[in-house]
Amino acid sequence: MIRANSPARVLALTLAVLPSVARAEAPPPIRLTIRAGSSDRVKTPVRFELAEDRLGPDVRKALDAGPAALDVFTAPGSQVIAAGIAQADRIPGGSKVRVTFIPIPLKKGEEARYDLSPVGAAENGPPSDRPRWHFVEEQPGALELKHGDHSVFRYNAAPVSSPKYKEIQVRDAYIHPAYSPSGALITGDFSSAHPHHRGFFLAYEKTKTGDLTPDFWNIHFGTGKIYADGFDRPVVGPVTARFSARHRWEAKDKAKGTSTVVLRERWDVEAYALPGAPYWLFDVTSTQQAVGRPLELLPYRYGGMAYRGPEPFVKGKLDVLTSEGLDRRSGDQKPARWVDLTGPVLDGSEKYAGAMIADHPSNPHYPTVARIHPTNLPFFCYVPAHDKALTIAVDHPTVFRYRVLIHDGHPDKSLDEQIARDFAEPPEVVVE
Repeated sequence: MIRANSPARVLALTLAVLPSVARAEAPPPIRLTIRAGSSDRVKTPVRFELAEDRLGPDVRKALDAGPAALDVFTAPGSQVIAAGIAQADRIPGGSKVRVTFIPIPLKKGEEARYDLSPVGAAENGPPSDRPRWHFVEEQPGALELKHGDHSVFRYNAAPVSSPKYKEIQVRDAYIHPAYSPSGALITGDFSSAHPHHRGFFLAYEKTKTGDLTPDFWNIHFGTGKIYADGFDRPVVGPVTARFSARHRWEAKDKAKGTSTVVLRERWDVEAYALPGAPYWLFDVTSTQQAVGRPLELLPYRYGGMAYRGPEPFVKGKLDVLTSEGLDRRSGDQKPARWVDLTGPVLDGSEKYAGAMIADHPSNPHYPTVARIHPTNLPFFCYVPAHDKALTIAVDHPTVFRYRVLIHDGHPDKSLDEQIARDFAEPPEVVVE
């Protein structure tokens, strides 16, 4: 875990900036084609892999320090566009790099051609934008992501407590607070209505491992608890900001007074810098593997990746929309590719904000059933074992992928559908 030596420590703000390279000395540009496919594409993250030796010695040297920047400019024969920037990241344990950038908007069926070269190699076009992401660890274990002066969210790797509740309600390994681009708080914590609901969190209620039946959702029952085991150093680049965190799930044998680690989990969280977008966008990938013996998720109506809204959502009228066009009542315990939950940012306010979470086709039992509380609780979750048991194995991991959209205003069906579609079916990338 990163430790702060001052009240506020800024982490991993800079990226490796390549020196200016004369075009005659630069490696050949990487030429690629982006194909929109069957959908319009607007502010869509695009990602592909390359052999590292395609990038030349200067880029490979820069990658030793972290993400490297690449200029993006129009390849011959395509429409004229301003140069952008791409992010190259070395993939551990191999000889490949992962390249991420945001292409120009494309209509259904269209394609665009690009050249990628080291920063400074492009002969024309405006200078590439520099990153505005940074992480701040105000206190040990509280990792805050900021975009410029705007707070996006805080990941809690240290226990969070409240004087209103007993120690058994203390927990970590979740995201709270989270804010909309206008600064509105959109997550809740330690609410008088179900204080165990904590921002963006992932937990299961009905589980079984051997003779134990731990409940990791209702932590006040004392049979299961999720703990953070720290996070890796955050990484900031011109397109994304990311960190990885490790969690351990402990089952409590109350009769014996013992605890046993039954599952280990890794969260990979990555946020995207989308030029001009009035929303935040980030991915949460949860990789889970049982310890000792399989962990069985038993059929039940809730338990999984969850979002809890703040206190004004409890009293105010929620506006909830699912991919199937359903609201909080009609959409409860129905499959959904995405769910968007919003509420008033203040008591009695007409200003709304909230979050959408998109499910991914690779997740078990996709499209996953969503539990949306139909009355007074502002939360929903994806329930992978709603109708059918799911086993988290010991010998191989189970992976869950989600994309989170934080926004101001009421649910925007068109935007939600676009974000979920880009996540489930990204554009095709052809590298020449």
